[in-house]
Amino acid sequence: MTERELIKLEATIRNKMEEIKKQRVSLRDSGIGGLMNTLKKVDEALYEKILPEYKNMVTNYNIFK
Repeated sequence: MTERELIKLEATIRNKMEEIKKQRVSLRDSGIGGLMNTLKKVDEALYEKILPEYKNMVTNYNIFK
């Protein structure tokens, strides 16, 4: 994966996290889990950076509405 594709993947994950926080899309429907798994395979350091934000989002927002 090129650097440009990696940046695009990170932006996509962050955008999906914002959509989930604003309850525009559910956690399951967003497909963010697959994107996180792809990120872990490609760049583990970036994955470790985003993971706490992801966990915080899951625990603090009512994502099941």
